[in-house]
Amino acid sequence: MAKPTTATTIQLYFNRLKNFLDFTRVFLKKRNPIKMFIAEVIGQLKELATIKKKLRNIQNRINYERYKLKKTELILAQNSEHLFLKGRSLNQTR
Repeated sequence: MAKPTTATTIQLYFNRLKNFLDFTRVFLKKRNPIKMFIAEVIGQLKELATIKKKLRNIQNRINYERYKLKKTELILAQNSEHLFLKGRSLNQTR
């Protein structure tokens, strides 16, 4: 087996470089990481823009659950006889 010459070695390196550049071009065309990054940033900005609306919805749900709890407690308290509720009706239902 003969030792490769400098010309064949250089040609081999150029072929490898060409193959690598072709692979990189196809990968970037297929995956497009810049486009994916931009889409991710836009998604995060939309999420930040709607966070106040989501927080308000959560607060409304919490307030509604508190309202239902207080109403249920009031009905239970009215159905049991206590001194502080003497004037209220005893058989109130929802």
